[in-house]
Order: sequence, then structure tokens, then C-alpha cells
Amino acid sequence: MEEDIQQNLKQPAQDGHPEPQTGPAEDRQPEEKRRSRRKFVRILTNKYFIVTFVFAVIVLFVDRNNLIRWAGDYIEVLRQERVIRQYHRDIEALDGKLDELTSDRDSLEKFAREQYYFHREDEEVFIVD
Repeated sequence: MEEDIQQNLKQPAQDGHPEPQTGPAEDRQPEEKRRSRRKFVRILTNKYFIVTFVFAVIVLFVDRNNLIRWAGDYIEVLRQERVIRQYHRDIEALDGKLDELTSDRDSLEKFAREQYYFHREDEEVFIVD
């Protein structure tokens, strides 16, 4: 009877894999690690994985028109658009100031005296900062 039990443990199951051992967890852990390592190696040596990996490396790093350059160009475009918006605000402010100065002669004279120090010969100008 004991011989039958030992013989059944040694025989593989019907699907070709040996029966799982009922030993302690420490004995099964190295086998599970080996199995997962074999599965990982099998994935790495898969021809589709290798081709996909090589393609990704070429597209990301090697090609002249790669994704990293695209990201850098995108950031540069965002920066330039921000500068353009600032210039548009500055132009609008200058247009408003120009309209104000051309509408009233007194404001134009005041602006010229304040900004460009235009004054009469007998007039003293004090600049206070």
C-alpha cells in the first residue's frame, strides 16, 4: 500500500506535469522563482518582443525625428506662444497710450516732459525717483 502511494507521487499527472508537492512553503518557493524566471526569459527571447523593443528604441532615441525631440519642440512652441501673448498685451497697452496721447495735446506735452525731459529753456525739471 505504501509502495502504491510512493509510486503515485513519482508518476506525472495526466497532463504531463508532476503533481504539486505538499511539502513546506520553503521547498516550493525556489521552484516558483525558477518558473517565473523561465517565463520571463521566454518573454524576453520572444521574436515579437525583440522586434518591438528595437523599434521602440529607434523611435525614442536613435531616429533624427524622435519622440524626445518632439517633446522638446512642443515645450519650445508653448514658450514662444506665451511670449507672443505677452507681446500682444504690450501692443494693446501701447495702442491705448497712443490713442490717449493723440487725442489731447496737453497730455502729449506732459508725456514728453515726463518721459523725454523736454522742457523750455527757462523751465527747471526735477526728476524724483
